[in-house]
Amino acid sequence: MGITQGENIFLGLIVKLLSLTIVIGLLLGIFGVAGAQEWDYSQQCQEIEQSGFKIVTTGIQYGIPYAEVKIPRGFSINSFCRRVPSMRADFIAWRERIAFFNALNPFFIKTGSEEPFSIIANTLKVPLNLDQEAQIFPSVDPSLAGYEKYLVVDIGKSFLAYYHWGELQRVFPVSAGAAGKGTPLFDFQVQRKSKNHWSNIYDTWMPYALEIKAPYYIHGGALPGKSDSAGCIRMFPKNARELFQWVDVGTPGRIIETEKTGQIRSASLRP
Repeated sequence: MGITQGENIFLGLIVKLLSLTIVIGLLLGIFGVAGAQEWDYSQQCQEIEQSGFKIVTTGIQYGIPYAEVKIPRGFSINSFCRRVPSMRADFIAWRERIAFFNALNPFFIKTGSEEPFSIIANTLKVPLNLDQEAQIFPSVDPSLAGYEKYLVVDIGKSFLAYYHWGELQRVFPVSAGAAGKGTPLFDFQVQRKSKNHWSNIYDTWMPYALEIKAPYYIHGGALPGKSDSAGCIRMFPKNARELFQWVDVGTPGRIIETEKTGQIRSASLRP
C-alpha cells in the first residue's frame, strides 16, 4: 500500500521540525556554553576590580583566558590572592597557578625599584580558570619517542618541559639569562649533578644543580618574572628538586627560543 500525498507532506514536516530542533540545539550549545564561560570570566573580572585592582587588558595565552592586573606597591601574589574572595577561598591553588603563569615567586613584593626579591613588572597576568591546563608544549612529541628522558628548555616562553619516551610529563617555569648575559641555544647532555653547588664565578648557591655545558647549569633560584640570570636556567627550588630526582647524568636536552603564544583582546572579557 503506497503513501498518500498527505502522508508525504506530514513526514516532510516532521523531518523539517527535527532538523530545526537539531540546529537550535547546536546553536544553544555553542552560544550557551560560550556565554556561560564569558559570564564566569566576567564575574571574576568584576570581583578583581571590586577588590581594588585595575584590569589593564584581558587575553588568552597558552589557551588560558587571563586578566592583566596592575600591581600596587607593597603587593605580592600572596597578598593579591588574599584580597580577592574567590582566590582566598582556594588560596594555595590560585597562588601556585598565578606564580606558574608569571614565572614569579609568590613572596616577591612590588617595590617600585629593582631590588632583590622585588617584582619588576608593573602588571600581573591572572589566569581566570583553574580547571584549564596551559598548552605550552605538545603533549606528545614523536621526535622524542626514542628518548627515555628528554628536557626542552624554551627561553622565549620561559618554561622547561620534561618528556618521557616522547610524552610530556611536567612543565616548569624558568628564568634564563638577562640581556647581555643571554642563555645560548644548544643541545646538551647532563654532565653532572650537585645537590648543593656553589658557583665559583659569582659565589652564589645553586641548589639541585644540573651542569648541562660549562659554565651553564639548570638549578634552583629566584624567579622574578623575567629573564635575569647570568646565563643559567633558574627554577623554583621545589621544581629544581623534583627535576634533580628525575634526570640522570647523560640525560639529553636542548635549549630553544620561541615566542609566547597568545591572543590579546583590547576589549574586556565582560559582555
